[in-house]
Parts: sequence; C-alpha cells; structure tokens
Amino acid sequence: MAGALIHMKLAVMRRDISGPRSSWVFGGALVGLLLAVATIDVATLNATHDSTVRDLLAVVFAVWTLGWMLGPAYSGQPVLRGEQFQLQPIPRRRLALGLLGSAFVGVTAPVTFVAFTALVAFGIRLGAVPVVVAVPAVFLQLLFVVLLSRLTAHLFGALSRSRIGGAVSALLNAAMLVASSSCWVVFIAVHSVLTTGFSHGFSITVRSLPSSWGVLAVEAASRSDWPMTVLPLLGLALLTALLWVAWTRSLGPARWTRATVRGSGADRAAPGGRLSSGATAAVYVKEMRTWARDPQRMQSFVVAPAFAVLTCLVPLAFHSTEFLPFLGALTALMGAVTAANLYGQDGTALWLTVLMPGSERADVRGRQLAWLTVFAPMTVVLTAVGVAVGGHPELRPWALASTVALLGGGAGLLPLVAVTQLAPGPDPREIRNAPLDHSDVTGQAFVMMIMALGTAVPAMATVLAGQLLHEPALRWAGLVAGAATAVVCYALLGRAAHRALARRGPELLYLMRTGKEQRGKAGEGATFIQAMPAYRRRLFWSSFLVGCIALFPQALVPLLMKVSGKVSRVWFLALYMPNAWQWPVIALMSVIGLGSFALAARIGLSELHAQRS
Repeated sequence: MAGALIHMKLAVMRRDISGPRSSWVFGGALVGLLLAVATIDVATLNATHDSTVRDLLAVVFAVWTLGWMLGPAYSGQPVLRGEQFQLQPIPRRRLALGLLGSAFVGVTAPVTFVAFTALVAFGIRLGAVPVVVAVPAVFLQLLFVVLLSRLTAHLFGALSRSRIGGAVSALLNAAMLVASSSCWVVFIAVHSVLTTGFSHGFSITVRSLPSSWGVLAVEAASRSDWPMTVLPLLGLALLTALLWVAWTRSLGPARWTRATVRGSGADRAAPGGRLSSGATAAVYVKEMRTWARDPQRMQSFVVAPAFAVLTCLVPLAFHSTEFLPFLGALTALMGAVTAANLYGQDGTALWLTVLMPGSERADVRGRQLAWLTVFAPMTVVLTAVGVAVGGHPELRPWALASTVALLGGGAGLLPLVAVTQLAPGPDPREIRNAPLDHSDVTGQAFVMMIMALGTAVPAMATVLAGQLLHEPALRWAGLVAGAATAVVCYALLGRAAHRALARRGPELLYLMRTGKEQRGKAGEGATFIQAMPAYRRRLFWSSFLVGCIALFPQALVPLLMKVSGKVSRVWFLALYMPNAWQWPVIALMSVIGLGSFALAARIGLSELHAQRS
C-alpha cells in the first residue's frame, strides 16, 4: 500500500516539475535549502553565553515546526488524502501508513531533514556522545513535524469554504507576507541575541516546547545527565505516537464545519431596498452580499488591513513610527491587489453578464462602488489612527495624498485588471481557502501593485515639489492632485474596463471554462506572461523583483526618513553612507528601480505585441 501511494505521489511530482508550476517547485526547493543551511550555521555560531546558541537553535526549530503547522493553511490539503480512498477496502491503519510514507516524498521533508541535521552539528561541538544522541533526535523530530502537519491539514480542511476559515487563512497569509518582506529583522535580532542572550523567561518558554526537546537531550548528553537525555527523547516519541493515533482516527471526510452557501437566507436584509431598482444598484447590492458571504472575499477584506498593520508595526521594534501615517495607504493598495481577480473569483457565472448585452457598464460600476464601500471606510479610519498615533506632521501631506490617490486608482484599476489579466481557477463551489488552491494571481497582483502605485505618482510628485521648494501650500496641493487623479482613474479606467468586458466577454468565459489544464498552454487561453519563453519569464520577474527592492525599501523609505528628520538605518544602504553621499545613493537606487521596472515593462509589452500579432 505504501509503495503504491509513493508511486502516485511521484507521478504528481513529475507533473509539477514539468508543468507551469515548475519554477515555483524549484524556487521553493532552493529557498528551503538556503534556510536549511542557515539553520545549520546557527548551530555553529559563537555567543557570549554558552546557553545562547542552544536557545537560538530551539527558536529556529520552533519556527520550522510552526511552518509545518501553518503550511496547510497556505498550500492547501495534501495531494493524497484519506477521503480519496473512502470507497476502497483498505484498513485505516494501513492507509495511514501509506499516506505517511507518501508525506516524506517531495521537497519539504528532505529539506527539513537537512535543517534538522543542525542537531548533529550542535552535538559535534559538544562531543562524541551528543552526536550519537542527536541522530535519533533528528528522525524523531522530523516524524513529529510531519504528523503534526497532517493533523493541522485536516483541521484547515475542515475549516475550508467557511467564513471562519477564510478569515484565519487571510490572517496567516498576511503574517507570512509581512514575515517574508521583513526577514531583515532576523539578522539584526540574531546579532543582538548573540551579545546579550535571551531573557530567562523567554528561555524557559522556548525550551518547554516539544520542538526544543531534541536540543535539550543533546545538551544534557554533553553533561552526562542521562535522565535529562532520555526523558526529552521519550517525551518526543510519546507525543509523536499520540499524534499518530489522532491523525489515524481523523482520516476521512472533514465534518467539523458547514460550507458557506452563497445566497443563504440569513443575509436577506443586506444592502438593497430602493437602491436595487437600477442596473448599477442591483450589481452593487449583489456585490455587497458577495463581500459579506464569500470566503474568498473575506480573505481580501482581512488581508489588506492585517498586512498594513503588521507592516507598520515591525519598525516599532526600532522605535520608528514613520510608517504609521501610511496605514490607510497600504490598506488601499493591498485591498486593490488582493481583490484584483474579481471576475476570476466569480468563475463561469460570468455568462450571466455575457448573455445580457449592454449590462457591462452597470456591472463594472457596481463592482467599483462596492469595493469603495468595503475598503474606503477602513482606509480612512486607519489613516486617522496612524496620523494621530504616529505623529510626524511633516508626513501628513504624503500620507493623505497617497491614500486618496490609491483609493481612486484602486477602484479604477480593479475591474480593468480583472478583465485584461483574468486568472482562471476553480468555480466558487469547488474553491478552498488555501491561497495555492486559488487561481495563480502572482502576475496579476504584481501588475496591479505597479499600476496602483503609478496612480499615486502625480500626488507624490506634487508633495515632493512643495517639500523641495519649501512651499507648504504646494505640499498640501498634493491632496488635491490625489483627489483629481482618483476621480479620473475611477471614471476613465472604469470606462475602459466595461468596454474591454463587452469586447472580450465570450473569450473570458471560454478561458474560465477551460480550467487549470489549459492555462499553461500558448494559445487562446494563455496570458502573455504564460506564453513567454522560460528564460524571458525569469528575466521579467527578476527585473520586477530588483525594481521592487531598489525603488521602495532602498529609495522611497530612506527618502521619507530623510524628509521627516527621523532616521533609522536598519538595512537601508543609503543611510549607512556619509551624509554627503546619502542623497546620491537614494537617487541611484531610484534609477536602478525605475530602470528594472522599465526593462520588465519592455519585456512584457514586446511579448504582448508578439502574441497579438
């Protein structure tokens, strides 16, 4: 049984490696190996206190364990699940053994095994006996995290397609986005910990976690403390056995929650009434009810403010409050990015619009108004809170102008990007809450982010001109420029969107009906990014990534700090330079960022032109 399931898993992996997701597989494997090597390097660090390396390694193992626990919330259910074999005459324990064996086939388990060999490296620095103890500890710890992941996968599977599941998945997704974009904090924290060590309370807490028991056993072996060597390993083995029993009993269909049913009668008092007499108002009411009921929309609703708040709280660790006034601007930006696939989320329900010629304008305007209704109030509130708490009066024109511009720009770009860059995926009745079970909206999200930031350029340029000319009135004129840009984007981009929808409606419906199997093939169902040769696609995304890093954290953030007068060097290259070189370095980073974006745009436009010709 185990051999058959392992062969099935290998067949799925061969398809992933040769399919459109191959870049994600190889990229994830490379990043995982780098993190595993970094974990081994932690075990070889030198610290002021002898116990610091032990505690630091325990923290790193806790992070790996947390990653295995939360991974199913992002990647979705495993490829092979117990309910798929529900009609087969297979004993539950035999099925569990087979599924457990298949769980070790793939990228994540071998990479984690490499990371956990840090226990062996830690034992080498302590003596021969700790190395012998570290070997079984590595295998026990790997088995522990795999079983823990399978049990949490069952939990998230039970929550999938529910509103609670959507909110939980959104919070985890926002936390992962912030952690990946703020990973530079780790290097600063490690440098500080190696000098000062952890507090006594934190050290006791982290050592009590099961993920740390292998480290405790190895360290106890170096002291010849045999009871404390054996007890953590026995405890880890017992906990693993309990996880095995719980997971074996949980095999089968998840029955812990009821799936959300669109159109349930509980929300009949939702927005409507007299407003639903017109076509645009009817679409608006339908969209508001969808925002209130759909788990996918719930994720967009939660991710945007959660990402904004967490991103602005990270600099507080360095006593920097410069980002707080931009809470609302980040919320508006992420609200547009996460909701950019509105038509793709609706699935083949697009045929309702296609079969009613002339309804495209009302459909687009209703969606725009609904998005503004959902995100504008929270954006305004978060901006007011950020301005009040963060202070920095000199940043208020920047924050207010960018917030207004991004709200209007997001409302205008939302339907246009959703139509021109539609990412097909499962119909809503088949959707799950894990982001990797949704449409592949990576390219669409990047396009939306760049275009939305572009709508804030006129307002930011006006504020910058006022700053450089020392004209307060011109700085506040940026708010007027942002409002004008918002109105123009809402009107003109919305008109372009409903015209594109009228022109491409049947083509988009066909694209939605073809499903995932047709997305990666060149032809009628492929986007210009999917139709690129592999080397040009890698160059496109590399240029985009370099542009994001150079322009935003290395150019705009130091610029705002210099303007505000409150500088926190953190990882910003320009701020480590002598004063005379800081502005030139900021200018250089801006040129590199804009040049990288220009290269990515040129590649994209040339491929788009080649595909249409």
